[in-house]
Amino acid sequence: MRMSPTTKAGPRRRNCQPRKRTRCVHCGWLRRLARTHGLRPVSTPQSWLLSNPTKRPQYVILFLDIPSRVFTNTVFPTNGNYPANVNAKYPSVSVRLNTNYPLWQPLVTHINMNGTNDCLKYIDKVTSFATNSPDKLVISASAGGLYTNTNYYFDNTRTNIGLVPNVDGLNASNAVVNAGAAPASVIYTNVTDSGLGSHITRGSNVAGYLSFGKYSSLGPNYATNSAIQWSGNSGCWIIETVESFNGLRIDPGYGTFIKWFSSNAFGGTDYSNTPIGAVSHVDEPFEAGVNDAAIYFGSWAAGKNFAICAWASRLTPYFQAVGDPFVAK
Repeated sequence: MRMSPTTKAGPRRRNCQPRKRTRCVHCGWLRRLARTHGLRPVSTPQSWLLSNPTKRPQYVILFLDIPSRVFTNTVFPTNGNYPANVNAKYPSVSVRLNTNYPLWQPLVTHINMNGTNDCLKYIDKVTSFATNSPDKLVISASAGGLYTNTNYYFDNTRTNIGLVPNVDGLNASNAVVNAGAAPASVIYTNVTDSGLGSHITRGSNVAGYLSFGKYSSLGPNYATNSAIQWSGNSGCWIIETVESFNGLRIDPGYGTFIKWFSSNAFGGTDYSNTPIGAVSHVDEPFEAGVNDAAIYFGSWAAGKNFAICAWASRLTPYFQAVGDPFVAK
């Protein structure tokens, strides 16, 4: 793959064009970039855009320690949420990059897990899947039937919270089946929450997972306390949870992307069961602002790359997508 400079958003982002190579070089480039530029502060792309009027890259990745949200008030958030009397809650950095510049609406994702090692291990995982998609920009683990990430788990069992259409697992179930998933590969539950036995806590060959996390008896640490355990080919899947502050780096008492991408997440070892993509929120989205699950998982089942799945389903200005934009089921 040939790489040419296209933009700078913290670390330099390049657009990749395929040529005859048997390996996806952009993964190795991402790994080097994360090592050498991971701590560069975020800066406005305004000057770069003015200097390069013909270049408008469609995808941008923000790396570790580039802020996911910026707020001008010095009030420290309580459990991740700013006080109601603080009038200005700004959109996430990725949404601002997507909406603030005329004639440029890039699909922005983050590779900003808990630390350098978590980020590099994620890139290593993407690299390992790249061998299934030689000479391709979009990396699909299941290309050629080599990786059987086929099963979807939609858990709507919850406590003391309603259910709105955008997070209805039944809608998501229908969407993935309409996109070609076998009905038998889709598990859906929505029962009275009477403990962990009411939930989906075991799964194999995972392609997608939806739950209410902390707003259920799963609690806030389901990803790392062995409450949920995956097996089989469960290293290339996407996650969405109906939790207010799951995009924060601090622990706000919810499930968060930091926990989802931990080395022992979902019963795995050495990052074996971490997701390949996640949608989250850097401030309170309310339930109606959580990503549209039918669009998110339906697009994934249809073979769309992660950035398109995440951004097409966005419903809040506090949105954050975590993962390589070019991975696909």
